[in-house]
Amino acid sequence: MIIPSLNYAVLTDALHALKDGNIRYCESLGFTFDEMNALNQLSLDELFIISRESAQFLAVTVHHDALHLLLAKSRKEVLQQQRINHAIRLGGSIALLNKYFGLTSNEVCLRRRLLGVRVPYGRTPEPNEETDAAIWRQWQQCRVANLDSADALAAMMQVTQTLLPKVEGLSLTIVWKRIALCEQETSDRRAAHAR
Repeated sequence: MIIPSLNYAVLTDALHALKDGNIRYCESLGFTFDEMNALNQLSLDELFIISRESAQFLAVTVHHDALHLLLAKSRKEVLQQQRINHAIRLGGSIALLNKYFGLTSNEVCLRRRLLGVRVPYGRTPEPNEETDAAIWRQWQQCRVANLDSADALAAMMQVTQTLLPKVEGLSLTIVWKRIALCEQETSDRRAAHAR
Protein backbone atom coordinates (compact mmCIF):
# COMPACT_ATOMS: atom_id res chain seq x y z
CA MET A 1 0.00 0.00 0.00
CA ILE A 2 1.32 3.41 -0.97
CA ILE A 3 1.32 6.25 1.53
CA PRO A 4 -1.20 8.97 0.53
CA SER A 5 1.38 11.72 1.10
CA LEU A 6 3.53 10.10 -1.60
CA ASN A 7 0.60 10.36 -4.03
CA TYR A 8 0.38 14.06 -3.21
CA ALA A 9 4.13 14.60 -3.55
CA VAL A 10 4.33 12.90 -6.95
CA LEU A 11 1.17 14.56 -8.28
CA THR A 12 2.23 18.06 -7.26
CA ASP A 13 5.74 17.38 -8.60
CA ALA A 14 4.26 16.26 -11.92
CA LEU A 15 1.94 19.29 -12.03
CA HIS A 16 4.85 21.69 -11.40
CA ALA A 17 6.76 20.01 -14.22
CA LEU A 18 3.75 20.28 -16.53
CA LYS A 19 3.28 23.97 -15.73
CA ASP A 20 6.98 24.48 -16.58
CA GLY A 21 6.46 22.56 -19.82
CA ASN A 22 8.73 19.73 -18.72
CA ILE A 23 6.81 16.89 -20.36
CA ARG A 24 9.87 14.62 -20.51
CA TYR A 25 10.10 14.63 -16.72
CA CYS A 26 6.46 13.53 -16.44
CA GLU A 27 7.12 10.80 -19.01
CA SER A 28 10.10 9.65 -16.94
CA LEU A 29 7.72 9.30 -13.96
CA GLY A 30 5.60 6.99 -16.14
CA PHE A 31 2.66 9.26 -17.03
CA THR A 32 1.15 8.92 -20.53
CA PHE A 33 0.29 11.96 -22.61
CA ASP A 34 -3.45 11.47 -21.91
CA GLU A 35 -2.77 11.21 -18.16
CA MET A 36 -0.69 14.38 -18.26
CA ASN A 37 -3.55 16.12 -20.04
CA ALA A 38 -6.00 14.91 -17.36
CA LEU A 39 -3.66 15.99 -14.54
CA ASN A 40 -3.33 19.42 -16.11
CA GLN A 41 -7.13 19.81 -15.98
CA LEU A 42 -7.43 18.90 -12.26
CA SER A 43 -9.03 21.40 -9.93
CA LEU A 44 -7.44 21.94 -6.52
CA ASP A 45 -10.25 19.97 -4.86
CA GLU A 46 -9.77 17.03 -7.24
CA LEU A 47 -6.01 17.08 -6.59
CA PHE A 48 -6.58 16.82 -2.80
CA ILE A 49 -9.17 14.04 -3.22
CA ILE A 50 -6.81 11.96 -5.40
CA SER A 51 -3.90 12.72 -3.06
CA ARG A 52 -5.79 11.39 -0.04
CA GLU A 53 -6.60 8.10 -1.76
CA SER A 54 -4.56 5.13 -0.67
CA ALA A 55 -5.20 3.35 -3.98
CA GLN A 56 -1.89 2.36 -5.45
CA PHE A 57 -1.32 4.11 -8.77
CA LEU A 58 2.43 4.47 -8.28
CA ALA A 59 5.20 1.90 -8.16
CA VAL A 60 8.24 2.93 -6.19
CA THR A 61 11.54 1.49 -7.38
CA VAL A 62 14.94 1.96 -5.85
CA HIS A 63 17.86 2.48 -8.22
CA HIS A 64 20.44 0.79 -6.02
CA ASP A 65 23.57 1.93 -7.87
CA ALA A 66 22.43 5.55 -7.85
CA LEU A 67 21.49 5.32 -4.16
CA HIS A 68 24.90 3.84 -3.24
CA LEU A 69 26.67 6.59 -5.18
CA LEU A 70 24.60 9.27 -3.42
CA LEU A 71 25.26 7.73 -0.01
CA ALA A 72 29.01 7.61 -0.68
CA LYS A 73 28.98 11.19 -2.02
CA SER A 74 27.07 12.47 1.02
CA ARG A 75 29.49 10.74 3.43
CA LYS A 76 32.44 12.24 1.56
CA GLU A 77 30.85 15.71 1.65
CA VAL A 78 30.15 15.44 5.41
CA LEU A 79 33.78 14.41 6.05
CA GLN A 80 34.99 17.35 3.94
CA GLN A 81 32.80 19.78 5.92
CA GLN A 82 34.11 18.32 9.18
CA ARG A 83 37.72 18.70 7.96
CA ILE A 84 37.10 22.33 7.00
CA ASN A 85 35.52 23.12 10.39
CA HIS A 86 38.37 21.35 12.20
CA ALA A 87 40.98 23.30 10.19
CA ILE A 88 39.19 26.55 11.07
CA ARG A 89 39.04 25.64 14.78
CA LEU A 90 42.79 24.86 14.69
CA GLY A 91 43.46 28.38 13.39
CA GLY A 92 43.72 27.78 9.66
CA SER A 93 44.29 31.05 7.78
CA ILE A 94 42.32 32.25 4.77
CA ALA A 95 45.33 31.40 2.57
CA LEU A 96 45.50 27.83 3.94
CA LEU A 97 41.75 27.25 3.62
CA ASN A 98 41.81 28.60 0.08
CA LYS A 99 44.75 26.40 -0.90
CA TYR A 100 43.39 23.12 0.48
CA PHE A 101 39.63 23.64 0.17
CA GLY A 102 39.19 26.43 -2.38
CA LEU A 103 37.29 28.63 0.10
CA THR A 104 37.08 32.37 -0.51
CA SER A 105 37.88 34.87 2.23
CA ASN A 106 34.14 35.60 2.63
CA GLU A 107 33.35 31.90 3.06
CA VAL A 108 36.12 31.54 5.65
CA CYS A 109 34.93 34.61 7.60
CA LEU A 110 31.34 33.38 7.57
CA ARG A 111 32.34 29.89 8.75
CA ARG A 112 34.49 31.39 11.51
CA ARG A 113 31.52 33.44 12.70
CA LEU A 114 29.22 30.41 12.62
CA LEU A 115 31.77 28.36 14.58
CA GLY A 116 32.47 31.20 17.02
CA VAL A 117 36.16 31.25 16.10
CA ARG A 118 37.98 34.54 16.74
CA VAL A 119 41.22 35.19 14.88
CA PRO A 120 43.78 37.69 16.16
CA TYR A 121 44.56 40.55 13.78
CA GLY A 122 48.02 41.09 12.33
CA ARG A 123 50.74 38.78 11.12
CA THR A 124 51.00 35.18 12.22
CA PRO A 125 53.55 35.12 15.07
CA GLU A 126 56.85 33.31 14.47
CA PRO A 127 57.38 30.31 16.75
CA ASN A 128 60.45 30.17 18.99
CA GLU A 129 63.24 27.65 18.29
CA GLU A 130 61.88 25.12 20.76
CA THR A 131 58.42 25.17 19.12
CA ASP A 132 60.03 25.07 15.68
CA ALA A 133 61.98 21.94 16.64
CA ALA A 134 58.89 20.33 18.17
CA ILE A 135 56.89 20.97 14.98
CA TRP A 136 59.65 19.43 12.86
CA ARG A 137 59.98 16.37 15.13
CA GLN A 138 56.22 15.74 15.02
CA TRP A 139 56.18 16.27 11.25
CA GLN A 140 58.92 13.67 10.77
CA GLN A 141 56.67 11.07 12.43
CA CYS A 142 53.80 11.58 9.96
CA ARG A 143 55.52 13.31 7.03
CA VAL A 144 53.75 13.33 3.65
CA ALA A 145 55.89 14.06 0.57
CA ASN A 146 53.32 16.10 -1.37
CA LEU A 147 52.65 19.17 0.78
CA ASP A 148 49.76 20.20 -1.46
CA SER A 149 47.79 17.01 -0.78
CA ALA A 150 44.85 16.44 1.55
CA ASP A 151 46.98 13.82 3.35
CA ALA A 152 49.65 16.41 4.10
CA LEU A 153 47.02 18.77 5.51
CA ALA A 154 45.63 15.95 7.66
CA ALA A 155 49.16 15.27 8.96
CA MET A 156 49.72 18.98 9.71
CA MET A 157 46.40 19.09 11.55
CA GLN A 158 47.56 16.09 13.58
CA VAL A 159 50.86 17.87 14.40
CA THR A 160 48.91 20.97 15.50
CA GLN A 161 46.50 18.88 17.59
CA THR A 162 49.39 17.07 19.29
CA LEU A 163 51.38 20.22 20.12
CA LEU A 164 48.45 22.51 20.99
CA PRO A 165 48.28 21.55 24.69
CA LYS A 166 52.05 22.13 25.06
CA VAL A 167 52.47 25.31 22.97
CA GLU A 168 50.39 28.37 23.79
CA GLY A 169 49.12 30.32 20.77
CA LEU A 170 49.97 27.60 18.26
CA SER A 171 47.78 27.43 15.16
CA LEU A 172 47.50 25.28 12.06
CA THR A 173 48.73 28.25 10.04
CA ILE A 174 51.97 28.45 12.07
CA VAL A 175 52.53 24.69 11.66
CA TRP A 176 51.80 24.86 7.91
CA LYS A 177 54.19 27.78 7.34
CA ARG A 178 57.01 26.23 9.40
CA ILE A 179 56.70 22.84 7.70
CA ALA A 180 56.61 24.45 4.24
CA LEU A 181 59.69 26.54 5.10
CA CYS A 182 61.64 23.59 6.56
CA GLU A 183 60.74 21.33 3.62
CA GLN A 184 61.90 24.06 1.19
CA GLU A 185 65.19 24.48 3.09
CA THR A 186 65.74 20.69 3.11
CA SER A 187 65.01 20.53 -0.62
CA ASP A 188 67.41 23.44 -1.32
CA ARG A 189 70.19 21.73 0.71
CA ARG A 190 69.71 18.48 -1.23
CA ALA A 191 69.85 20.37 -4.53
CA ALA A 192 73.04 22.18 -3.44
CA HIS A 193 74.71 18.85 -2.47
CA ALA A 194 73.69 17.25 -5.75
CA ARG A 195 75.59 19.86 -7.80
